[in-house]
Amino acid sequence: MKSAVASRVKFLHCSCFYSAVGQEKGAGILYINPSDLGWNPPVSSWIDRREIQSERANLTILFDKYLPICLDTLRTRFKKIIPIPEQSMVQMLCYLLECLLAEENTPPDCPKELYELYFVFAAVWAFGGSMFRDQLVDYRVEFSKWWVAEFKTIKFPSQGTVFDFYIDPETKKFEPWSKLIPQFEFDPEMPLQACLVPTTETVRVRYFMDRLLERRRPVMLVGNAGTGKSVLVGDKLCSLDTDAYVVKKVPFNYYTTSAMLQGMLEKPLEKKAGRNYGPPGTKKLVYFIDDLNMPEVDAYGTVQPHTLIRQHLDYGHW
Repeated sequence: MKSAVASRVKFLHCSCFYSAVGQEKGAGILYINPSDLGWNPPVSSWIDRREIQSERANLTILFDKYLPICLDTLRTRFKKIIPIPEQSMVQMLCYLLECLLAEENTPPDCPKELYELYFVFAAVWAFGGSMFRDQLVDYRVEFSKWWVAEFKTIKFPSQGTVFDFYIDPETKKFEPWSKLIPQFEFDPEMPLQACLVPTTETVRVRYFMDRLLERRRPVMLVGNAGTGKSVLVGDKLCSLDTDAYVVKKVPFNYYTTSAMLQGMLEKPLEKKAGRNYGPPGTKKLVYFIDDLNMPEVDAYGTVQPHTLIRQHLDYGHW
């Protein structure tokens, strides 16, 4: 989840789509250009894994309706806080739909309009959540104006932008994020820099973090220094049940190498069976990688620790 909350990066266990077909013998690898592959194969594969037949049919129609227009417009029209491959935005949309299309939100016999409501909400954040706001133009506002003018089936409230509302699970209608802001209670024992005062921005970032972590999906927050990314993530990690989760903080600096990173990632693991390692007992392990963009970029334009992280995200091991 990319959020415009671009000089520092906080990473919670970024997702990219890469396709590689290895040969059984020899060392040849065929790399497929994502632009040649298009969005349809990974989306079709994801839809096929959904269990409800009516959901698969509705999702196929919705992807065909929204994705071509969104991707064509995003190529030229809006400025994002960091470059994001098209496949990653499509993958993010699928991840958000996994979180939102739960049985309590969309029961098997629900009308197709309900699927479109959640699809639009997920698409707005998958494609528009990373929009940049510079001194001259707020691209989130521009994206909101374009979306409202282009897609009229699901109507957003007239006040504010498309990013100012969430779907109330009871009424199935758009409500402002401000309704979710909890009461702030100041703890005099806590250092001031560790205090998190809830705002509309923190509430909506936390909303997506909660759901993506439940589904074991990675989260990446991008923004300028001092915008509260570490505090936001720290507040979420402190709220996790210590009986079910283990948290490992991995700070990056200029001299961090892949070997150093691997050592830090392996430190909280214990041996399970054979060559398999995992977190203690039945707990889930969350890595919090701070300042993702700090390590040195080598002569080939790559970053050693990023390659190791990508291997883990792509294949589930290192």
